[in-house]
Amino acid sequence: MERFLLIFLSSLLPAAPPPDSTFFERKIRPVLAEKCFACHSQNAKIAFANLRLDTKANLAKGSDAGPVLTPGNPTTSRLYQSLLYTGTPKMPPTGKLPDSVIADFRQWITDGAPWPDETPTPSATPAAKANTQNHWAWQPIANPPAPPVRNPSWPANPIDNFILAALEARSLTPNPDAPPHLWLRRVSLDLTGLPPTLTEQHAFQQDPNYEHTVDRLLASPAFGERWGRHWLDQTYFADNIEIGRRVPARHAWRYRDYVIESLNRDVPYDRFLTEQLAGDQLEWTTPLERRRNLTATGLLALGPWPLVNADKEQLRMDVVDLQLDLIGRSMLGLTLGCARCHDHKFDPITLNDYYGMAGILASARTLSGRLDLGVFSNVNQVILPEEPDELTARAAETRDYWSKLTAVRQNLERLRADRKPLDKDSPEAKALDKQIQAANQLVKLMEFLPPVPPTAHALQEAETPADVPINLRGNAHQLGKLAPRSAIALAGSHQLDIPDFTSGRLELAKWIVRKDNPLPARVAVNRIWHHLLGSGLVPTIDNFGTRGGKPSHPDLLDHLATTFVNNGWSVKKLIRAIVLSRTYRQASTPNAAGQEADPENRLHWRANRKRWEAEILRDAMLAVSGQLDPTRGGPTLPFYVEGNMNVLGKPEFLSDHAKLDPATRHRRSIYLPALRKGQVQELDILNLFDFPDTNQITGARPSTTVPTQALYLINAPFVKEQARELAKRSLSGDQSQPDSERIRELIQRVYARPPEPGEIDRLLTYTGPGRQPEAWERLCHTLLISNEFLYRR
Repeated sequence: MERFLLIFLSSLLPAAPPPDSTFFERKIRPVLAEKCFACHSQNAKIAFANLRLDTKANLAKGSDAGPVLTPGNPTTSRLYQSLLYTGTPKMPPTGKLPDSVIADFRQWITDGAPWPDETPTPSATPAAKANTQNHWAWQPIANPPAPPVRNPSWPANPIDNFILAALEARSLTPNPDAPPHLWLRRVSLDLTGLPPTLTEQHAFQQDPNYEHTVDRLLASPAFGERWGRHWLDQTYFADNIEIGRRVPARHAWRYRDYVIESLNRDVPYDRFLTEQLAGDQLEWTTPLERRRNLTATGLLALGPWPLVNADKEQLRMDVVDLQLDLIGRSMLGLTLGCARCHDHKFDPITLNDYYGMAGILASARTLSGRLDLGVFSNVNQVILPEEPDELTARAAETRDYWSKLTAVRQNLERLRADRKPLDKDSPEAKALDKQIQAANQLVKLMEFLPPVPPTAHALQEAETPADVPINLRGNAHQLGKLAPRSAIALAGSHQLDIPDFTSGRLELAKWIVRKDNPLPARVAVNRIWHHLLGSGLVPTIDNFGTRGGKPSHPDLLDHLATTFVNNGWSVKKLIRAIVLSRTYRQASTPNAAGQEADPENRLHWRANRKRWEAEILRDAMLAVSGQLDPTRGGPTLPFYVEGNMNVLGKPEFLSDHAKLDPATRHRRSIYLPALRKGQVQELDILNLFDFPDTNQITGARPSTTVPTQALYLINAPFVKEQARELAKRSLSGDQSQPDSERIRELIQRVYARPPEPGEIDRLLTYTGPGRQPEAWERLCHTLLISNEFLYRR
């Protein structure tokens, strides 16, 4: 096992996530400008301690006392200690910043304190901002024909023509096709997140029809579960709301299920976006359609809102800023949040553009009501329409609830009565105290969670929609001129015809998905390509601005975007075309010519090799061990597990030591709680293998390699449990079956391939005679943590 650890660590290439300058622009620069620049900038009359915080260079110089920042280490950064009020001096002197803001500074410093380049690119100059016709991303989408190639026998569809033409121009050739069994495992995990079963493998061997296989996978309910997680990565979705206190979002699961269902139904992508921006404004014909439309706006309702904030106007604009950043990066590939305090430094997005869109979102109700009598806000909730049979079922559920609540209350009173006459130090009294505590917790939990009509976290129109003024330096109390509600002046007209007494969200949605807007289709197809091929045609998945990467195959990008729109914005049709291409089918083995000419594989001369995402590793282990729970949809949060709720005074807070409900712990990862500030301990596989930070928008997940990952795979109870169950599965059944056949079946189950020459004999030598469960368990453990299982090949 130690030898495996060394092999595991030495065989992987570490990749750290790039610094996120948008985090600085949204979270750090506005605070510096508002709280620090008056005394610590070049424009300050006297820069106290000769410390200036207005440029990257000035920050690096530090103060008279030396450096104030250690990138990567907040605990040794004097700037951070001053913010904590544990250092000297305590800053800002007007009062300690909110905990959420201090947490942002800690995150920024931990990430290396990235500060974007101070030198504007040509596209950020006034002249360039007046002329937005140069940058490739704003250009109209072309419809280029498939280019001719010297080897016309290779392309399976037009996608391959674009790839092969670029390779031939560099005197390169594509890799051979991957073996059929490898393609089957790859496409199964790419499309459904689950490995092919033995039955599916045998069917493919009998009829190796690629098209039939892809159609089967696209029709599987598991498709929406796999691709729903891709969409959720680029949102703020989580099952709790507030950044630090883990306030549960009881109805968040409805938005997650909406996303999964929409992808399984292949809802046209333009409609998918429109529903999420303005579903409450759309016409409907059935209660089910109305429910979907309302639930869809959970995209903008669920987020890391700093609910503990007495300054409600600043809170409102902070929420709007996060919503704008979400829309910009996930739908348009733009860093709109960088224009909150000043005109965008690099893209032609002005303060007027930003606050024109901000007025639209500020005219919708995201937060409403209170969780407590103090400063806690609550996320807006709406009651969803019900069908007659649902009303009947809920009535029965309500009767059952009150019956059970009455019983547990009576039990609590009986326990208290039995306890009253006892001496407090007696063993009987101590035992009853524990029972009373558990009964009291159950009563409070049930009182906190009564049956309610179907409810969703969703947006609604504000009572008085209105334009908002520019917030100077992002401060909601330092106001400039009024910015009329509008879109951004990047691609064509940005003026919106907003009806009276409406926010303008529907008009904004229509502006985003109109056919002459080149951004949403390009961004969508590039993201889909990234998920299937391992890297985007544009490497910066959520930044198509002038600071983003350029497309490696611009004509292919436009071909895909054109086909996507012409096929009714069908995500499934686009995916089908890509995975049936020869480009997707290639083997991942390197060759000298390709490695020398294109080491990053930007030209796609081979398939990219990558480690599967955290959820896929977990779900695949459950699948091959036979432990995967196929239950789909429904509530997520494990409220009724003892210790999961801090019920003493604050029952609305999830405990930091929450546990999974044993009844649901083997469901697919997408149906388990997704929490802010890290996942529950039982889901450490997600914490360690780069599950996205739900407080951030994740265009492309990083793929880190650290020793704790290997240590987890070797020692984690979850992995050992799946190895044990897989061993039991391998040793069960017909006892007359030879061990060689059991090994053959085990290899096919785990790796989805036939055994290699001599492999069965080697593994039989490892297990030894007598079918010892411990030996088979060790073998299964080794297979589950091998690179062949963990990696996409």
